[in-house]
Amino acid sequence: MDTKSDILCLLERDRGKRLSGESIADALGITRAAVWKAVKSLISDGYAINSVRGEGYMLSPLSDTVSEAAIRARLPHRLKDAVVVVKPSAVSTNIDAATLAAGGAPSGSIVVALSQSGGQGRVGKSFASPEGGLYFSVVLRLSSDISTAPLITPAAAVAVSRALEKLSGVSVSIKWVNDLFYGGKKVCGISAQATADFFSSSLRSVIVGVGINYATDPSSFPPELKGVAGTLFPTGAPPVRNDLIAAIATALTAYADDLDPGSFMPEYRRRCFVIGKRVDYVLNNVSESGIAESVADDGALIVKTDGGGQRRLSSGEVSVKINEK
Repeated sequence: MDTKSDILCLLERDRGKRLSGESIADALGITRAAVWKAVKSLISDGYAINSVRGEGYMLSPLSDTVSEAAIRARLPHRLKDAVVVVKPSAVSTNIDAATLAAGGAPSGSIVVALSQSGGQGRVGKSFASPEGGLYFSVVLRLSSDISTAPLITPAAAVAVSRALEKLSGVSVSIKWVNDLFYGGKKVCGISAQATADFFSSSLRSVIVGVGINYATDPSSFPPELKGVAGTLFPTGAPPVRNDLIAAIATALTAYADDLDPGSFMPEYRRRCFVIGKRVDYVLNNVSESGIAESVADDGALIVKTDGGGQRRLSSGEVSVKINEK
């Protein structure tokens, strides 16, 4: 990292506390003049740093500027080698993360963008990504074989749900298989893209993309999404965006090390508002209906059909329409 990033990292680690210019200079092996110059530049970049002559510098506890240093300061030591990239805008963080993965980036590497022009959802669908949202992708290196790939999406849904509830105080529900809802509207979409070695039946990497309508202006949604998409905090968003990114990436890498359904499927079922409701779905180009009975440990939705039979609906095979009325 450069001098500005190094100083920001120190201020992030002691957010709300004042650090003297001398202590920062000594920690980084630079002059106090260099510290002052870098701090001035950070302030110009929009960071809420309070500077008092003779007392030092303090990053405001309310600062919520997303940055590599802020995210890295919140990652555990086991992810110290992770690559963290923050961009003002991107075509798709999934595309950028896949490039990192192909280049050998370790598990837990993160690409964040403040907006996307070509955000990707599941099965190639577009994902609207206006400013105010939180868009990021995480590179995962799984220790399991390809058969476990379908578990990534429900594990990610639980990881995001837990982080949102713990850090921002909102409790979201899950719409099978990969959407999070709040106040009756979709506030988050999750996608998982795997690269496999078919000779060894192992997963080379998985890219998990997360798009959260965190503080998005509802008027910025495309016309077709108005009334469908919602925003967690249209006003007064808590300053925890860096915390959310780091917490979710940390949880995802833990799941990548051990994709045990017992560690997340019970909570997935508890949050899944589809269970017990009538669902409409398309299977083999035929429209069918039934009652969603449960979600299996492999992530499949178990549906009791109107004809009295049973269907197992799995991601990647069908599209599902849920009648929420």
